[in-house]
Amino acid sequence: MKVTLTELRESSDRYFRRHLAREEWNSLSEEIKQSALSEAEADIALYLDCVEVDTDDSLALKALFEQALHLARLARRPPPGGRRLVAESVTGIGSRNWEYPDEPEEPEYAPRALRFLETLLHRNFRFGRG
Repeated sequence: MKVTLTELRESSDRYFRRHLAREEWNSLSEEIKQSALSEAEADIALYLDCVEVDTDDSLALKALFEQALHLARLARRPPPGGRRLVAESVTGIGSRNWEYPDEPEEPEYAPRALRFLETLLHRNFRFGRG
């Protein structure tokens, strides 16, 4: 069943109400939440190789919300390759020491979203003797 972005947003609030990252989700602006949910919906549909996410399926919905949180976290991070001030001295002329961290590339999908998706994709398999 196709739901509107507003309904999806309300469902996400219910999902994150008892989530460990509820404060993080609540601190996001409405614009970031809406964008993250919209992008996550497209990502999950792409992963499941379908046109739209079945929002009646709780596993698909949970994967969508976890992916939205992952995308919101990525949007808030500074771009890679930046420098970070490590130490500063004010004696004499003064000096600053910078660190250029090698940040690992972030995965495209949230690990929790992937676990929900894998369960969704493999839950209908049955083994039997023939």
